[in-house]
Amino acid sequence: MKMIWAVVRWDRVDGIVQSLKATGVGGCTVSRCRGYGKEWHPYEPAIHGGHERLEIVVEDEQVNAVIDKIVRQAKTSLVGDGLIGVLDLERIIEIKNHIPRPS
Repeated sequence: MKMIWAVVRWDRVDGIVQSLKATGVGGCTVSRCRGYGKEWHPYEPAIHGGHERLEIVVEDEQVNAVIDKIVRQAKTSLVGDGLIGVLDLERIIEIKNHIPRPS
């Protein structure tokens, strides 16, 4: 299992989520975030309104398809389009039942 995280422009999130649902991705966590990158510009947040972070847990074989969906929906070719990362998941545990999920 992998966790894909993506920091994208806030106005691109709905398109990404709809695209992921259409692909059969079972869930996605979206959080507001703040930060800066190497191409930071002091007026950039005022121009595009900030970023949100998506976290998606998928099977290993889904990773490339999910990344492709995110890039297609998020890319504007401007500074601040965001980043995507992929992490290995060692364990997933449901809090409600304290039951480990397969990983």
